[in-house]
Amino acid sequence: MADLLTHFALGYATSRHRSFADMRAIYYLGIILPDVITRPIYILFPGLYDYTIAMHTPIFLVIFCLFLSEFFQPQSRALVFKYLFAGVLVHLLLDSLQRHFIGGYYWLFPFSWKTYEWGLYWADAPLRWIPLWLVLIAGYELLIRLHHHNHD
Repeated sequence: MADLLTHFALGYATSRHRSFADMRAIYYLGIILPDVITRPIYILFPGLYDYTIAMHTPIFLVIFCLFLSEFFQPQSRALVFKYLFAGVLVHLLLDSLQRHFIGGYYWLFPFSWKTYEWGLYWADAPLRWIPLWLVLIAGYELLIRLHHHNHD
């Protein structure tokens, strides 16, 4: 599993276009959602790990995003779902690049119990990149603020 900061850094990098302006927070929630709903369960209750696997699959996450979007005003629900699930897809894309010793992610659950991964890096490898993500995000924000300050 890539850590939440790595997921967020990718979400940050993919959401800088102005079309995200009103939904950036929803998109960021989608970026971390699969881990936020599964990690606490199997950290607190390790015996439930096998059950949380299904919660980290596209079919469950579509249903969960539809459920969450119901908490918004009717005219906003479709847009909230779109950005929330877009964030989830970016999360799953990053996860699909990992490799595991045992198991993995069941992208086609409940239709298949086969795991599909690209295996480009080990699940814990992104933790080494946290300082770089922090520097890049801070540097980018600084450049944007300096650019806006010079043009105002």
